[in-house]
Order: sequence, then C-alpha cells, then structure tokens
Amino acid sequence: MNVNIFIIELILIAVAYVSFSVFVQRKLANYKRIKEIKKEMDSKMKELRAIGSNVEKEVLATKQKEITALASESMRHQIKPTLIILPIFFALFYVALPMAFPSAPKVTVLSYTVPYTTFFIAVSFVLGLLSTIVLGAYERVTAKRQQQASASPAQ
Repeated sequence: MNVNIFIIELILIAVAYVSFSVFVQRKLANYKRIKEIKKEMDSKMKELRAIGSNVEKEVLATKQKEITALASESMRHQIKPTLIILPIFFALFYVALPMAFPSAPKVTVLSYTVPYTTFFIAVSFVLGLLSTIVLGAYERVTAKRQQQASASPAQ
C-alpha cells in the first residue's frame, strides 16, 4: 500500500468522524440553554458570595441546591452528544479501522514512526480542537454582531 495514500485515507476518515461529531454536538446540545445556565449560575454564585457566612444555613443550603440543579442540567445538555459520539468512535477505532487496514501499518510523520491508530487519534484530536476553536470564535463574532445590531437604533 502506498504510504501517502494511506495517510490521506486516515486523515479523510478523521475529518469525516470529526465533522460528524461536530454535527451531532450542534444538533443535540442546547448551547443557548447552556449559556443561560452559566449566566444563572454566575449570578447565584455572586449572591452566595455577597451573603457571606452570616446567614441561616437553610438559605445557604437552598442557594447551593439551586446551583447544583443548574450544574446538573448543564451537564445533561453537554453529555447527550457524547452518548452517541463515543460509541461510534470506539466502533470506528476498534472495528472499522482494523478491518479496513488489517496489516496494521505504521505511519512516519516528521521522522516519528507511530502506529496508524495513534496517528488517527492525533489527527482526530487536532481537528476536533481546531473545529472547537473556529466554531467558538465564529459564535463570539456572531453574538457580538447580533448584540450590536440590537443595540443600534432602527433606521
């Protein structure tokens, strides 16, 4: 097997997996609600700090319960996509890749020789990290534009 074609195939599989992963995360996770929860938690934490230690334990416990409930809801929103993405990764990594490449070739990149599975994980990680950074920056820019558009008077 031509090594360059093999590396390109692995990269394409990683791109497909990361693209699918991002798609599933965007469809299943309610990021708008997660941001709302974060704001609510921040305000409740400020209240909690402002109250200090000279307050009744019942009030303190109530505030802490509210924060815990919000954190739990946020976690549920973030975990949902993982329940789909992770099993697919394992199936891809432990079943599909070994079936597609049974000879278990090694990949040499920048004078480092690693098993193809390690290369696949590294490429998937880097692509996932880059997509997260790019999408986060895009969302910030979009939110800023929407905020400016709503703040400017209608003409």
